[in-house]
Amino acid sequence: MKNRVKIRIFSAIFAVFLINSSNAFFDIRADDPDAEIFSHLREIGVMNGFSDGNFYPERALTRAEAVAVALKAGGKIISTPPSPAPFADVDPSAWYASAVAHAVKIGVISKNNQNFRPSAPVSKAEFLAFLFRATKVDFRQYFTRTKNIALDVPPDAWFAPHLAHAKKFQIAHLPADNFYRPNEILTRRRAAVMTFRQLKWFGGTATDRNFLELNAQITQFLEKLRAGKSETAEFHLRRITELTTKIAQTKNDENAVALAAISRSMKHFSQALRAFKFGKTLTALENLHLAERHARRAQNRSTRASGFATDLLTLVEETLTHFTQPQRYFSER
Repeated sequence: MKNRVKIRIFSAIFAVFLINSSNAFFDIRADDPDAEIFSHLREIGVMNGFSDGNFYPERALTRAEAVAVALKAGGKIISTPPSPAPFADVDPSAWYASAVAHAVKIGVISKNNQNFRPSAPVSKAEFLAFLFRATKVDFRQYFTRTKNIALDVPPDAWFAPHLAHAKKFQIAHLPADNFYRPNEILTRRRAAVMTFRQLKWFGGTATDRNFLELNAQITQFLEKLRAGKSETAEFHLRRITELTTKIAQTKNDENAVALAAISRSMKHFSQALRAFKFGKTLTALENLHLAERHARRAQNRSTRASGFATDLLTLVEETLTHFTQPQRYFSER
């Protein structure tokens, strides 16, 4: 039974979803950017709506709901809760009692405190901890990589390894201001998006995980450029090159070719920024044109890379238009 649950989740996770009026939530518009994610998580039994047919995306997720979502994402079978309940404030007859008891049993949550606070809203750090533990993230690789995760994540914080994983694969988006806000209250919308992203990691192959990390690295590169942090953005280029090389070695298809073109486009764009900074306008323009050529190649070769290619082309076009005012784009903010 356990394997069947996993198979159902894994086989669906990379599918193309089509939403129609029969499976959409009443309070989710068809043009909602996360509508497909909400529908998909319900279809695979990971995150449902409410009895009135609504999803309530902006409602805070409770700790009880968070544990249930995490266990379902990990393909865990939730059995009848033992008696007595694992926490003083967990009613053995409550809908979430089984999930909480099972989470304690397998180490998703610890029983260090007398109370669980099931109705309290869950924080970002707490939810990611539940989710990552349930989906078998090996945190040992992160124990020595907890420095410089974000400005508000101390290296010795209990949640630092969790946010290191979240950053590496952009399970939880790290804004350009470099603040992760680990203690903020999580909405059902944001929890759904994080769960969906982590399921790609959990159910994917090594190549799928390389694609996922590459996605995260490119996203951070583009975001830092948008924020005017060109020098910081360049730190991502080395890893982007490593990942595109790995993918090309294991998967020689249109996506791999397109992503390699994206990588080359980024290199030329960074070289253009550096040249502008030192007044080498002709060199900068040559590199911008090369960046544009490689980005268009990626855009035409793969739908998977087209979004990144479009963002790069926009940056190139803006820079070409305003190359006489390079300080507008290249100064650190």
